[in-house]
Amino acid sequence: MPQRSSVLPLRAVLLAVALFVGAPGFLLAQFPMPTAKSLEDAGPAEIRELVSKYCRLDYEGATLDSQAWPKIQPLVWWKSAPDYNKIDVIARYKVDMPDTSTSHTKIAVTVHYRLLGTYDLTTGYVAEPPGSNQDVDFLVAAENDEARIADAENTLPHPSRAAMLKWLNEKLGTATDDAAKKRYGDALKQLEAQSASPFAK
Repeated sequence: MPQRSSVLPLRAVLLAVALFVGAPGFLLAQFPMPTAKSLEDAGPAEIRELVSKYCRLDYEGATLDSQAWPKIQPLVWWKSAPDYNKIDVIARYKVDMPDTSTSHTKIAVTVHYRLLGTYDLTTGYVAEPPGSNQDVDFLVAAENDEARIADAENTLPHPSRAAMLKWLNEKLGTATDDAAKKRYGDALKQLEAQSASPFAK
């Protein structure tokens, strides 16, 4: 009898220890810890870097090339490359530091572009006066455990002069329509005649 009574408390102790150790895991399984990363946690520098990466790829001509979509997709929440009928050609851009105190769901980041001109896919290229600027607000939002660009005031491509000249030459080389050839050729002449600042950052 004494032997049996000494075993029962030991079993009770082991059971209590098992429940104590296992309970947190069970509770976490029932009530998962939140994994969403707020924009406040991301920080202004990280948000600015995200928009800067997008602008750099855009500047290098990635938004003009459908094959480059896999490079852009991890930075944005939209599922496919936006359609466009115009292209804003730029000399340089500057990304502002966001003000993260305004919202915890969507943060605006302003990008300042030095605009050289706009190429309309139907009517051709129109140069802007020297020193023309364009400001675009990008909205960054967090979902699950990452932040991406959710929207922008202007989702048109913003390639550099060099990237646009490359695109125009490629289009001219494959064009079969006389009107299209003239449109590409005229745009090349106008853009080549424009000076662009080498300071693109």
